Amino acid sequence: MTLLSLYPRLIKSRIAEALLDTPVVLIAGPRQSGKTTLVRQIAEHKFRYLTLDNQLTLLSAREDPVGLIRSLDYAVIDEIQRAPQLLLAIKKY
Repeated sequence: MTLLSLYPRLIKSRIAEALLDTPVVLIAGPRQSGKTTLVRQIAEHKFRYLTLDNQLTLLSAREDPVGLIRSLDYAVIDEIQRAPQLLLAIKKY
């Protein structure tokens, strides 16, 4: 079995820099381009990782987006397009 090596993500340092003075950073790109892998690497020990692929998290995001955002300090929210109302909650909060 061979070990898979990941391509270095040149944008990683730019994201880290943006996080120093920006409360929200959105990472967008085509499907299967490594966005989730990238944010998991960035969030590893610093941020809470939430994915809206998880049905319970998705339900919470849809039913009470402000409550979900209010309960977070620093977090990565993956698949946020599944609950667009979270974007407005983030903007307001």
